[in-house]
Amino acid sequence: KKYPDSITNDSPTQKVGADYSPEFRQYEHKYPMLSLGNTYNEEELREFDSRVRKQIEGHPEYVCELKYDGASISITYRNGIMYRALTRGDGTKGDDVTLNVKTIKTIPHKLSGRTFPGEFIIRGEILMPHSVFDQLNSDRVSAGLPPFANPRNAASGTLKLLDPRIVASRNLDCMFYFLLSEELPYRTHLENLKSAAEMGFRVP
Repeated sequence: KKYPDSITNDSPTQKVGADYSPEFRQYEHKYPMLSLGNTYNEEELREFDSRVRKQIEGHPEYVCELKYDGASISITYRNGIMYRALTRGDGTKGDDVTLNVKTIKTIPHKLSGRTFPGEFIIRGEILMPHSVFDQLNSDRVSAGLPPFANPRNAASGTLKLLDPRIVASRNLDCMFYFLLSEELPYRTHLENLKSAAEMGFRVP
């Protein structure tokens, strides 16, 4: 901060918190991928509700969902066809992992249903099922390789492999939780989640 003229693009200070890989092309997120806020007690939840009530008219309603611990993904669809899939990266730019995401059987390449925006982004968590994780670690140990620490790291590492065939063999899954567009189908988050399910996405 004291010497901004000394900053270089390859400085570690410019990469903290990012998950970039030099082998993948980076693109900017149309909408930033922000971190979720945490809370650890009822009082903090009540304070959050109080802030919400001060900023809106009427009575707030909440949608409660399970939090999946996987690798964040943001997928753009154009005219019902998958266009680009980006990792979270630093929240502003992410790695293009479209070819790998296309190997995940539960993520539609082409949408079903009749109603969806001409262009939209859907966000979710790429997951590795425990059964796949256990078998993968068993195979790694048998081959003399260190096991993965947990399914989240294994899913994230798999998403960044350069060979889509290996990605396909690991049977990744994805749960989607957020629809973004200039022309959302519905006014509320819950209705948009239901519409995502009708389009063929897995939602909580």
